[in-house]
Amino acid sequence: MRSAPGRERIAPAEGLAADRWGAEPFPPEVVGKMRRTRRHPRPTQFDYLHVRRLVDDLASALSRLGARAEDVLDVYCGTRPYDDLLPPGARVTGLDIPGNPYDLADVVTDEFLPFPDESFDLVMCIEGFHYVSDPEQAVAEFARVLRPGGHAVVAVPLVWEYDRTVLERRFTGPELAALFHQWQHVEVVENGGRAISWATLTGGLAQMVEFQAPRVVRPAFGAFYLALNGLGGLLDRIERRLARSSLTLPMNLLLTARRPANESRP
Repeated sequence: MRSAPGRERIAPAEGLAADRWGAEPFPPEVVGKMRRTRRHPRPTQFDYLHVRRLVDDLASALSRLGARAEDVLDVYCGTRPYDDLLPPGARVTGLDIPGNPYDLADVVTDEFLPFPDESFDLVMCIEGFHYVSDPEQAVAEFARVLRPGGHAVVAVPLVWEYDRTVLERRFTGPELAALFHQWQHVEVVENGGRAISWATLTGGLAQMVEFQAPRVVRPAFGAFYLALNGLGGLLDRIERRLARSSLTLPMNLLLTARRPANESRP
């Protein structure tokens, strides 16, 4: 097996690490809290509905596609909040960029997927693919490191803030699926619609106020988020019952795709 020629340097993500996070890793207790909010969100956090839908849809996808995976690659693994959704015996390799503040990755590199061909049964990239500067090449690299019949699981934000100083992309569902047009069983799941997007954006605005509010009043924001998420959940159920149009506004997208088993590459 061979490694990839001309591996891509992840310049935008590298700049993000250096400029936003600083030189020192976050303390373990901070990383643990961040991991909890991504894996076990609470109704009193502003983005509860968004994270809850993502985790539920991701858990469903991994239970179907990753049950037999022995070698798993988690690209831009961050706090690694989803390790427990993978099979207990799976060998999980977390990859992240230099300067990331989490200090949990097994491989830290500014090269994109520096692994031999056909090394993994499952490649996942959860909330990190929108930082890749060349999506088409990234998909080709996913195919290269996957074994025939292996799966890719990719989650990207759509309705979400972005950093003006960093290259970030936004994909619609058809656009994301088109990147995997040579793959099999390509499916894009919308993690919520207008109601969850509204609740999350409203919660994000309230959180901006919370950060500037006196410490004595900050506990009240938890009650506000709880009420907001309750209303957003109700509106989401109504939206799903009434939706008839092809028009949509999801908070997030989750793609799953299978590398063809009868070809060396897609």
